[in-house]
Amino acid sequence: MKTLVKITIVCVLLFGMKVNAQSQQKIEMRIDSIGNAKLNISMSMNAQEWQIWNSNYGNNPSALKRDIERGMPAYFLDDFKLEKDDMNRSFNLSLNAYGACEINKRGKWMVDTEQKNAQLTELAENKYMLVSSPPEYGGSLQQTFIIELPKDAKNIKTDKNAFGKSVFEFDMEAPSSGFNIMRWAGLLLIVVGGGWAGKSMLDK
Repeated sequence: MKTLVKITIVCVLLFGMKVNAQSQQKIEMRIDSIGNAKLNISMSMNAQEWQIWNSNYGNNPSALKRDIERGMPAYFLDDFKLEKDDMNRSFNLSLNAYGACEINKRGKWMVDTEQKNAQLTELAENKYMLVSSPPEYGGSLQQTFIIELPKDAKNIKTDKNAFGKSVFEFDMEAPSSGFNIMRWAGLLLIVVGGGWAGKSMLDK
């Protein structure tokens, strides 16, 4: 199952070095009505950290994009946008991750946090906060996830899976019927267009 842990790994990868005890990273994840996510990742650094991060990624966005794609192989990613603020030594990265949540066998939509006993705070309707400290950095890096579920999500519950890890579970209409209509409409337009093109060639 694709989970938030992949996003966590990528967020750690963005830094790629030893961090100080005050390092914090914010990850905003907005999921739409078909299960895709818009991600915004931001972080501020001290002077030394900023210099190292710039040499690794900040001045080489293609390397950043490549390593993110390697770190999230289960997702189709696009629309990468990196904004840097040299004065405040901070960055903001936005991208789309398609297929961020899944539908289980019972027809429930699932978002797996991959965190045991995650401290989830409800900020607003369909909006939650999760604070995590990746073990890769021994707790020296704090990540704050803001997870916004779709407006169409109903009966939202936070539960635990078989491994005791926290998951979001909710009801939402599956998008398959809409996709099928769009797909067949597209095929029909292609056939009609091909027919007109063939008729024009014969007329000539």
